[in-house]
Amino acid sequence: RTKKQLTTVMRYGVNGMIDHLLSPDLIDGVLTRLVLVNAVYFKGLWKSRFQPENTKKRTFVAADGKSYQVPMLAQLSVFRCGSTSTPSDLWYNFIELPYHGESISMLIALPTESSTPLSALIPHISTKTIDSWMNTMVPKRVQVVLPKFTAVAQTDLKEPLKVLGITEMFDPSKANFAKITRSENLHVSQIFQKAKIEVSEDGTKASAATTAILIARSSPPWFIVDRPFLFL
Repeated sequence: RTKKQLTTVMRYGVNGMIDHLLSPDLIDGVLTRLVLVNAVYFKGLWKSRFQPENTKKRTFVAADGKSYQVPMLAQLSVFRCGSTSTPSDLWYNFIELPYHGESISMLIALPTESSTPLSALIPHISTKTIDSWMNTMVPKRVQVVLPKFTAVAQTDLKEPLKVLGITEMFDPSKANFAKITRSENLHVSQIFQKAKIEVSEDGTKASAATTAILIARSSPPWFIVDRPFLFL
């Protein structure tokens, strides 16, 4: 009953995007005393909307080499983008897709060569790397083709928090939750995060400037996301 109530509250908090956060084995009917759930819901509207009529099925090549026909968003507009290489000279491209308000953006990185696996780039991506992207990107008129996708990930935060030095709350002999209760010695047994993101055409209406760009005669460069990519 408790799990059902928590799931209902959590689902409401994230606008129905995450249905199952707590698996049956996570709550011990005898030992569990408290479950803290923090829900964050973000709906980002693209600054420059992908028009639904431009969404077509195109080929996406998965990491295993298999090809799939998937719905792809498409738009010709001005985006900040750039390219760089890893220390081992593997080149990749990146682009910024701003949300309405311009305070938050999605960043996408893609190997320049289709033969370069995304896994070869991941170890070189850090906050310092991303800062360098932001400092070197320049506005360009680009034809962007991006899969319409949904991604779900669940992460165990216990070990990462311990690496950061947050350890006592996990230790039954050191944890101190006296401000919650003095009748029992409590400690944190598990802490995890589940995230879901949906990428679609939704966003703000295209501006007049964007419309003008759509009818320009010159042929713009393409940023086609048709194989495994990194999004932030």
